[in-house]
Amino acid sequence: MNSFKCKVILLGLLLTLAIAVPVPGQTISSADDGTTLKQIIVFGRHSIRSTTVAASTLAQYSSNTYPAFVGVPDGYLTPNGREAARLLGSYFHDYLLHEGLLTGNAATDLSHSYFRANSIQRSNITASRFGEGLIPGATIPVHSFSLGDTNTGTPPGTDAVFDPILAGVAKADPGRALVEVQGIFGSGAAIASSYSAEYSLIRSVLFPPGSVDPTTNQITLTANIPSGYTGNSITVGGLNLMLSATDPFVMQYADGFPIEDVAWGRLLLDALSQQTRLIVLQINIAMRLPYINRVQSSNAGSHVLRSMSQAISGSDLPGAFGNAKTPVLVVISSDYYLAGLAGLLCLHWTLPGYQSDFCTPGGALVFELRQSKKSKEYLVRAYYTAQTFDQLRHLTPLTLEDPPATMQLTIPGGSNSATDLDVKFATFKKLMSKAIDQKCVQPFGKDVPPGVIENVPLD
Repeated sequence: MNSFKCKVILLGLLLTLAIAVPVPGQTISSADDGTTLKQIIVFGRHSIRSTTVAASTLAQYSSNTYPAFVGVPDGYLTPNGREAARLLGSYFHDYLLHEGLLTGNAATDLSHSYFRANSIQRSNITASRFGEGLIPGATIPVHSFSLGDTNTGTPPGTDAVFDPILAGVAKADPGRALVEVQGIFGSGAAIASSYSAEYSLIRSVLFPPGSVDPTTNQITLTANIPSGYTGNSITVGGLNLMLSATDPFVMQYADGFPIEDVAWGRLLLDALSQQTRLIVLQINIAMRLPYINRVQSSNAGSHVLRSMSQAISGSDLPGAFGNAKTPVLVVISSDYYLAGLAGLLCLHWTLPGYQSDFCTPGGALVFELRQSKKSKEYLVRAYYTAQTFDQLRHLTPLTLEDPPATMQLTIPGGSNSATDLDVKFATFKKLMSKAIDQKCVQPFGKDVPPGVIENVPLD
């Protein structure tokens, strides 16, 4: 898909609903769709965390005292987040048993699985707890670079799959990124009026204001030179303050705070969801615009594509996740990296209760490699899956009969069928290869995957 088409999609991003199509695993039946699942790649966001904003900073935004995530350091996965991740993993356990990709034997299934996380506590523990639900009784080995690990020659904790800029694999031109973003959003001055409903909503929640009113700070889009790390090529001015002030709200609700403590009782669920449109906006600017998307997400996209090729060939390939004997691949990071990967193929979703393209706590972009039983042709099925707000809040057990929200995704340029969104692997490979900028991909011979990190703190 060319740059112009991607821009057209972006302009209508928050106004257009994608087409929801049920996928196997949402409601399992005895029906046979004529394919066999050969590999699954779960590329997810970490589950429920505490706020990443220091209490001293939050105190500036409202005269109300923000309720604290007691006993949980800033940005860490909460105990409920750990359980929510396990519950989602247990759903995939049931689903993959049904599909025949897991056997139910912990040792066998562990040897056929690979877990990867970027170098932050909340991602690593999410991967571990998801794995405990996926393979009950197993101790999950999560592959991750640890802080202070310089064996790869990259800055401490940096994984080039997720942050190719900081790792030195890719280099962004902030000036070029700015031209592109201003071609869609202008200088940024009109964004506040375009999102006036969200601004009014947040203003009412923060009232009475503190020493800093984030709703009055102008949004000005400028180049951040040097960009330094992935997702940081464009500065967004006052939008950062807005998101800093509202950062705790979604996590408060998902973590089961008393409803009177969720944004001080001033956000009903629909309004809580509405204000996340600003989060989606920020991530679109940082990760999804065509130029910056190719620079920042090509390395992750290349790993996904090579992992599928590895499964088909049966031989290990450098630059892939896991190896040819690990058809179950679980990769956990942040909403930025997930959205960036989705942007390569212009993938969009809308799940019940959430805003379009919102990367939910614990939600995942899933790629299934399937094979036609009749023709033996390989197919790719993409979908987005996540627990609903209330499934997170109430830690609802997930089963094949009571699944997470799931939506099969249209891959633009993929399927020509009106009823079947599966894409031939040959077509998927062509689309992904066109989307990937090979200059921003780590040379395969230099790709050194991380080892298993241990003793990651819970609190």
